[in-house]
Amino acid sequence: MFTFRIRNKNPRRRAVSFVMVGVSLVMLLGMASLTIDVGMLYRARAEAQASADAAAMAGAWRLLDNDKLKGTPNMAAEIADARTVAAAMAARNVIVNQSPSLDVNSSNDANGDIIVGYLSDPTNSAEALSTANASLFNTVRVHVRRDPQHNSPIDLYFAGVFGRLTANISAEAYATFKDGVVGYKVTDNTGNAELLPLALKVTAWNNLLAGSFTTGDNYTYNPTTGAVTAGHDGINELNLYPGGGATQLPPGNFGTVDIGSPNNSTADLSRQIRYGVNADDLAYFGGELKLGADGTLLLNGDTGLSAGIKDDLTSIIGKPRAIPLFSTVAGPGNNAMFTIVGFAGIRILDVKLTGSMSSKKVIIQPAFIVDDAVLTGPGSGSSYFVYQPVHLVR
Repeated sequence: MFTFRIRNKNPRRRAVSFVMVGVSLVMLLGMASLTIDVGMLYRARAEAQASADAAAMAGAWRLLDNDKLKGTPNMAAEIADARTVAAAMAARNVIVNQSPSLDVNSSNDANGDIIVGYLSDPTNSAEALSTANASLFNTVRVHVRRDPQHNSPIDLYFAGVFGRLTANISAEAYATFKDGVVGYKVTDNTGNAELLPLALKVTAWNNLLAGSFTTGDNYTYNPTTGAVTAGHDGINELNLYPGGGATQLPPGNFGTVDIGSPNNSTADLSRQIRYGVNADDLAYFGGELKLGADGTLLLNGDTGLSAGIKDDLTSIIGKPRAIPLFSTVAGPGNNAMFTIVGFAGIRILDVKLTGSMSSKKVIIQPAFIVDDAVLTGPGSGSSYFVYQPVHLVR
């Protein structure tokens, strides 16, 4: 019997194949390992950004300074609070299972983790954050880092094979509450504008802030319960409704204005007081109520006040609202034309529209009002205590 054997004419080919497979496996495992590390770094970067965003937002909300309402702005306490809250919020957002620790940077050093300052136009990404005037501060910048100097770098699992044991990551966020309110626009996203159809002369408002013309400090507002009671809270008050007496505004310093078509009815005023100004009201002005290039806006109105809106005003006691401020008024009664020059945040504290003129009152005090229906422009403008909600700008 004959036996035939087929011999491998090239035994080295099999050995080469084994080597190639081995090298390929090493390369595939290396690439897979690097993919894991890269994925972790993407996760770390996203978590760092979330930490910075949340911290900046939380800090910026704390910059609304109650001392401004008292006519004695001193931002020291609010700035310190903003730093503390920002650092605490950052720590609540872990980065690869580690809570970042931020220095509150009390000296406001430009390279610090938390910087508080002012942006006149947050839409301008090239504008530098100003730290010159603390009374204007409206922005918190937060820098979250994991590197050898801050919170330690990120440990890598597999990149060490290639000589890389750690990686640094960082994220930055700017959050601002925007003032410079020049008008209102209502959309489906904003809801109605919290603007009252009650106008006050700007000089009377400025005198109130200066403490030279007030009814004193006879009411207190509890921000926790929303209740208004007799007492003192350090914020001056004014009787909005005109009439005789040393503690009331003289005629010509107050009026109701038509936010919408001229000669609004009492029913229109009641609706706007209770539920705000809606898109249909602003359609009369082309969709938005806005100061012109010269900083003014003409509104028709009435120098009087109907007792028919007493219950409506009473229903919003304690709730922040904005009112238009005017420089001049021309014409009598419901033919009056008010030159609007800005807006002011107020809170109604007490209402009485019956009895003698000297006993009638609509007592207000300055208040912060945050409304996403406002329109803003660069700078602080001529409005007071009226803001867009805090939002991220960078």
